[in-house]
Amino acid sequence: LIGIDPFMGMEGVRELESAVRNDGFIGAHCYPHWFELAPDHAKYYPFYAKCVELGVPYQLQIGQSMIYAPEHRTRSVGRPITLDGVACDFPELNLIGIHIGIPWHDEMIAMAWKHPNIFIGSDAHSPRYWPESFVRFLNSWGQDKVIFGTDFPVIDFGRAMREIGELGLKPEVRRKFLRDNVLRVYGLTL
Repeated sequence: LIGIDPFMGMEGVRELESAVRNDGFIGAHCYPHWFELAPDHAKYYPFYAKCVELGVPYQLQIGQSMIYAPEHRTRSVGRPITLDGVACDFPELNLIGIHIGIPWHDEMIAMAWKHPNIFIGSDAHSPRYWPESFVRFLNSWGQDKVIFGTDFPVIDFGRAMREIGELGLKPEVRRKFLRDNVLRVYGLTL
């Protein structure tokens, strides 16, 4: 995925297009907290439009900002509700809200349920500690809306797989979660 800096403007949009058309990139990725601009800020809209034109998804961190070091403290601008307008304005754009949306995970579930083009990435949090409502959503009516991730090295792959095994997911849900949903959302084939 190519990283998005909304302050690059059209230069960044051209880089996105080149990365997808010429370099094999399959989508865009952004941490809105780094720029202290919520996902519905106008600076992102040219990137969203280009992703629609290219037919690639846009993945972004939703939920609170993470503090990796005191000098990298940023405002939490990733409330899931900020995806509502974006999904309405760009119904052809697949949006993947990563990091589950914690602590607003129920709001993230609501956005994924409301919009056919919003999905949830399960990374950055240990499966053992996922909120109960998120596990229930994944294992039932949200089984087509969640994709697997670890945010390695934050969560080790082996640990994630062990803990997912402890969740009691239905076999068909587990397959969708670990494989089928990401193939569909990213337009990949095996």
